[in-house]
Amino acid sequence: MHKLVKGICLVFLFLVSTAAAHASVFNFKAMAEAGGSHGESGWTTLTVTGTGFTLSITGTKNANAAYAYLDSGGAGLGVCGALTNPAKANQITNSNENLCDPSSDDNVTTGEFLTLMFSHDVVIETIWFNNNHDGDQSLFGDKINIGGSAFTFTNGGALQDSFTTSSYFVAANTAFILANNNEEFYLSKMDVSAVPEPASLLLAVLGLAGLGLGARRRRID
Repeated sequence: MHKLVKGICLVFLFLVSTAAAHASVFNFKAMAEAGGSHGESGWTTLTVTGTGFTLSITGTKNANAAYAYLDSGGAGLGVCGALTNPAKANQITNSNENLCDPSSDDNVTTGEFLTLMFSHDVVIETIWFNNNHDGDQSLFGDKINIGGSAFTFTNGGALQDSFTTSSYFVAANTAFILANNNEEFYLSKMDVSAVPEPASLLLAVLGLAGLGLGARRRRID
């Protein structure tokens, strides 16, 4: 029985470590560049696919629907209330043409937030942010509301990304919100892993239990 419990623990650790090894990295800075996968553009819903899940991102401005906005030039993902040409919304532009009206309204500032929705239970391992286009161009010592709690950055600097030192579990189809606290920001990058399905863990446990019973019967016989 001791060996069975030990085996179950080892399988659990293996499944969790395998999920971490298949983490998906979303680099919004790279997406936003002219040579990236999207280019500068505004999205009513920005949908990207990771390993084992889909991520949908929307923007909100003063309690109204807004665009999740990919801003080029070393910025990343922000919020834009209106586009210069709404017909270009939700299109991959592969360019660095500014589409936000006004052009300064492309980050996440007071009254704005990004809502992240995952199709599967996930753990966000690390989130990177920057303030490269605004203010002192640094988030060092500043706060961002992450998942409903204020996070103070003790890393990064001028024209450098600041990053979280905590991981976040997010249940499937649950809103995970990034919002302004005391400094405007862009979302630079995220490292996300899908959580193994409970069914997979159960099958592993049942399989080991079956092996254990089989070995016991052989000893009795």
